[in-house]
Amino acid sequence: MPQDQAYATALERIEDAKKTRVTRLDLSGLGLETLPPEIGQLSSLQSLNLSGNQLATLPDSLGQLSSLQELYLHANRLATLPDSLIKLTSLRGLLLHDNPALKLPKAVLGALTSDVNRAAKPADILAYYFGTLKAAKPLLEGKLILVGRGAVGKTSLVKRLVDNTFDPEEKMTEGIRITEWPIKLGRGETARMNVWDFGGQEIMHSTHQFFLTERSLYLVVLNGRDGLEDEDAHYWLKMVESFGEGSPAIVVLNKIKGTPFELNERDLKKSYPFIKEFVKTDCQGKRPPGIARLRKLIQKETNALEGIRASFPESWFGIKDRLGEMAEKGENYLRPETYTEICEKHGEMDPEKQKQLSRFLHVLGIALNYAEDARLRHAHVLNPRWVTNGIYKILNAETVRENHGDLRLEDVGKILPRKDYPEDMQKYLCELMRRFELWFSFPDDAEHYLIPQLLPKQTPEAADDFDRSATLEFEYTYPVMMPEGLLPRFIVRTHSLSTGQPRWRSGVILRMRDNRALVYGHLSERRVRISVSGPKAGRERLLSVIRRDFEHVHEEIHGLQATEQLVPQVGNIAIAHEELLALEAVGEKEVVRVVDGRVVRASVTGMLNRVDPKGFRHEPPERAAGKRLPELFYSYAHEDERHLNQLQKHLNVLVTDRLMSHWYDRDIPAGDEWDRKIDERIRSADIILLIVSPSFLDSEYIREKELKIALERHEAGEARVIPVILEKCLWEKRAAFKGFTKLQALPKDAKPVRSWKPQHDGWYDVAEKLEEIVEELNGELKKSAAAG
Repeated sequence: MPQDQAYATALERIEDAKKTRVTRLDLSGLGLETLPPEIGQLSSLQSLNLSGNQLATLPDSLGQLSSLQELYLHANRLATLPDSLIKLTSLRGLLLHDNPALKLPKAVLGALTSDVNRAAKPADILAYYFGTLKAAKPLLEGKLILVGRGAVGKTSLVKRLVDNTFDPEEKMTEGIRITEWPIKLGRGETARMNVWDFGGQEIMHSTHQFFLTERSLYLVVLNGRDGLEDEDAHYWLKMVESFGEGSPAIVVLNKIKGTPFELNERDLKKSYPFIKEFVKTDCQGKRPPGIARLRKLIQKETNALEGIRASFPESWFGIKDRLGEMAEKGENYLRPETYTEICEKHGEMDPEKQKQLSRFLHVLGIALNYAEDARLRHAHVLNPRWVTNGIYKILNAETVRENHGDLRLEDVGKILPRKDYPEDMQKYLCELMRRFELWFSFPDDAEHYLIPQLLPKQTPEAADDFDRSATLEFEYTYPVMMPEGLLPRFIVRTHSLSTGQPRWRSGVILRMRDNRALVYGHLSERRVRISVSGPKAGRERLLSVIRRDFEHVHEEIHGLQATEQLVPQVGNIAIAHEELLALEAVGEKEVVRVVDGRVVRASVTGMLNRVDPKGFRHEPPERAAGKRLPELFYSYAHEDERHLNQLQKHLNVLVTDRLMSHWYDRDIPAGDEWDRKIDERIRSADIILLIVSPSFLDSEYIREKELKIALERHEAGEARVIPVILEKCLWEKRAAFKGFTKLQALPKDAKPVRSWKPQHDGWYDVAEKLEEIVEELNGELKKSAAAG
């Protein structure tokens, strides 16, 4: 659209908006170079979309939009922002992505999303722009990360690149080795790259995720010695894709002299578009092949690396350098209060800017801080080796290995030297391992752990008890790759169902009441097979729980491709779930396959009925979206959250089948007023569960807020309030809780869940009763909808 026409169109829309007092205005994609200053007259405007134009500046009148909550400015040519934007105090979402001249790094901008609750806070962005960019200079510091299996030559590669040296007797790296490498970028600029060389021991692969960050350059190092180069390429590139968030990667085919090999470079680039180049190298010889080319490629990609020239104020450089000095002197971590003191000493007094800097330092690997996790925010890690060395000591402790990964917190205290790992930092390390699912705690003891990767490799005899002719069979296949951590993650998520059952490196047996399930991974075949035995109704429930947990695991591994397949009881075949749904939708009755020269027929609807409720399989999305479902609200003490998660695992089946929805305060989006949101939800819920424990009884907020509203709604007949007794406590004798002693408590006979052996039987009993209530409520809603 010509510029004059674009301006006229924008002005016309603004005039129309002024007359009708609209709250939302879309001026995106017009090709505007100038925004009419009349935009400031739209006092009722709450959302303004200016994305996809060619705006280089904005009028000061934009600051007059006092009601504005959302401002979309991404994909323009903005080189400056008007000071008047600071006046927009109602702003909840500000998208400034793809305006390179503003020099706003991704760490400040946050995610590019239409959901303002997930975007960065506008106040943080504007504070960085107006405060940080003044009197600032380019950071010129980045992170080069080498990943790959052991003995592929990563350390030798680093020495060739940095010092041009080679040691044929180079020892294998244990944990992490970090090397500083000054790289000339041209125009007189020199960037400092922190080169991270990860040890390749298989047991330590899971620890890489602690340190893999965005805004880094990755070298994926492979060799052809074992003939596993294709599998390794997918494994490590998937890891970069999952944790690098779009960071560029160079694939290095190393030791090419000794074992020449090739990769399907074209297909790999299609699957992983962040790959920049493939380079064949060898570190031996006076003129080692490929090293000079690799060095030039690293220089080129460093020059283009996102954020390499991010603006850093002088005070931030001082803070960063001080933390570096502390690490060099052997300090492994620092407390938040010490970090605040250092910031203030160097002139950074603003707590929000201190948090912004903390995020930068985390990405750079200078001070790792998981501030979004309440259990880990009390420390900044200055020495990454302190983390890996501690974890390495635990994983390789003789007693832990003899017990196949079974240990207690007190054992950690015996393994780690108190001098380097005081008691509170031992707990920090344990929580770090829990966060990244290297281990899990047992449901009845938060300080009793199991490390799945140290489980025995041997498949137990109990796995032979599953007769295919009497089991419900299901499987997942992974077309590209099956990550090594897939089964350990699943074992972590389902630990409450495997208590007292065999667990091994590649599988687990789960039990729910009278049903058992064998979940077995075949890494070489990129397949997980699930066999569920026992009563028919229970089989379907247990399979639903398993599928729900696998969905979570798949979501956690970014970019993972998984196919669901059903396995009929006759014929050694597996049929894609998606294919069966498509066949049923067009009225096909049977699916036919030829196996070993025999024709095998299976009922399409019959197979699907075993895993999906028929009534919801082909429900139109618009009908499903508009359907009124019973809503369940959880009232609980945060100390009991890990127990609540076990109940949710059972109730997720009802959510998946679209029979109900459930909500608790962890669902509150960042930035929302939590007290108001809780009030809204508890007043709209059809079922209110009270998870009763000593912590529940001790919570003033529960007594004065949640319980009061729940009992009022129960008395008015507006909601069903159900106490769920988690553990033995004086709930019947406490005067404040007199109102719900007359309510029917769960589980059966009000026997506390934690008294059941095993505990998940108690949760199952609660879930069964709740399922009856949900079905009853659905019937009432259906009648109400029909009458209306």
